[in-house]
Amino acid sequence: MLILASESPRRKELLSRLLVPFECVPADVTELTGGRDPASLPRRNALLKAGSVAARFPGDWVIGADTGVLAGGKLLGKPGSEEEGAAMLAMLQGRSHEVITGVAVICRERQFRRSWSVRTQVTFAPLTKEQIVHYMRQVPVLDKAGAYAIQEHPELLGARWRGELENIIGLPLVKLAAVLTACGVIPPQGG
Repeated sequence: MLILASESPRRKELLSRLLVPFECVPADVTELTGGRDPASLPRRNALLKAGSVAARFPGDWVIGADTGVLAGGKLLGKPGSEEEGAAMLAMLQGRSHEVITGVAVICRERQFRRSWSVRTQVTFAPLTKEQIVHYMRQVPVLDKAGAYAIQEHPELLGARWRGELENIIGLPLVKLAAVLTACGVIPPQGG
């Protein structure tokens, strides 16, 4: 069986695009937040999440994922308040940043453990305080890394990106599909 170590509706929707049955089991972990290399945190947190669920389901294939926004050498997670969300958007406006999603796939019974990160560059147009407030009225930002959801009104942010859109949303599918296919978890395309 395939398990997504998350209750995120966005990740659930993305994984369903692979047309393979799966279950969602939330990971009970305390995410890492510090360290010398902030860009490595999403991959390390994905491993924690997948490892936590795989310990309970050792014969199943478990996917863990974690997304962060890297800007100015800092990894932005989910804002703790509306004010923090507005501050994050103000920091991101008018410049480029990277969205990094770490992914881990673990099957303990088969001694399989693989993890990686995918990066996508995102650029926002210059925004006024009023435009940021308007965006936040349209999109609930407290449960989103970097205080935005690229799939919800990207035009309000003047958002452009280079790389995989699904990575920004929270689960890069290209490499994940390749790994799951190589392991025989999902059938090859067209097969």
